[in-house]
Amino acid sequence: MEVIIDFDNINDNSKRDWLIRSLKLMGIAYKTKGKTQIESSQTIEEYNKDLEAGDAEIDKGNFIVADELKKEMKKW
Repeated sequence: MEVIIDFDNINDNSKRDWLIRSLKLMGIAYKTKGKTQIESSQTIEEYNKDLEAGDAEIDKGNFIVADELKKEMKKW
């Protein structure tokens, strides 16, 4: 899914900066067009590679389900 945010039409600099920091903090990749030049935290290709790596780990059985995680957390 692709969401389009027109950074150039956000007139309040503090709101634009907050949005950019939030996207970076959450690891959400983005790209820009227009006059605002912002570096993306992750390209679509990098994102897809991360997804493929995660799928490979699941296929190998390297995961824990929520119930098992809750039991493990109680031991901490």
